[in-house]
Amino acid sequence: MAASWKLGCDPRLLRYLVGFPGRRSIPGLVKGAVGWSVTRGSSWRWFHSTQWLRGDPIKILMPSLSPTMEEGNIVKWLKKEGEAVNAGDALCEIETDKAVVTLDASDDGILAKIVQMPDVNVSWDGEGPKQLPCIDISVAVATDKGLITPIIKDAAAKGIQEIADSVKALSKKARDGKLLPEEYQGGSFSISNLGMFGIDEFTAVINPPQACILAVGRFRPVLKLTEDEEGNAKLQQRQLITVTMSSDSRVVDDELATRFLKSFKANLENPIRLA
Repeated sequence: MAASWKLGCDPRLLRYLVGFPGRRSIPGLVKGAVGWSVTRGSSWRWFHSTQWLRGDPIKILMPSLSPTMEEGNIVKWLKKEGEAVNAGDALCEIETDKAVVTLDASDDGILAKIVQMPDVNVSWDGEGPKQLPCIDISVAVATDKGLITPIIKDAAAKGIQEIADSVKALSKKARDGKLLPEEYQGGSFSISNLGMFGIDEFTAVINPPQACILAVGRFRPVLKLTEDEEGNAKLQQRQLITVTMSSDSRVVDDELATRFLKSFKANLENPIRLA
């Protein structure tokens, strides 16, 4: 299955990005390993004690905050990764269909990582889906000997500049034929960019056992009807880019792929979310 999304954002920003949407990660609190899922599995966050690496996080559904609530949007995180958390501390603000409410921690611990849309970070091992613990992004690089995909390890733990530097360094090693096996074997999600060749949009082929690959086209100027501060209509030039995601429908169905692209679009068009 392949789904496309057109979005507008600053081209300078995308030069730094290889991919995963989100404020670098999302939820859970653990003392041994416990977690909450928010927006029906779209994201989770976990806390940890000093023993957190010895156990796998356990997902706990976020409690319904109103009788009609089916999902909630995280408006603002009130704690940062690596920050100590006590039971009762406010973790984040969540927007429901009725109001914006605060979600409190139910235990003590340390906020380990924030991960957005972990359900896309999966693979198919021949017998069924496998949830992958780290977001390792394979970036397609063309070389004289063909295409190779060096990997940005644990991309969710890196900042935008660090990701950009890693892509640049790994791309050079790939073209020089100096990549080590561990630098290109594995990966949990792939990105292929043909924008530099003037390609508007294309569909990329999934790299098994990965479940998804994102195809990125070129930026192109378009005219968009907008309103000024006084409400008057005017034409304004914007930069438009088309991204197309191919996904293995056995593990990432149409609904999940659509939500992923919607989140990706929202984050790139509002760069402050990536801070």
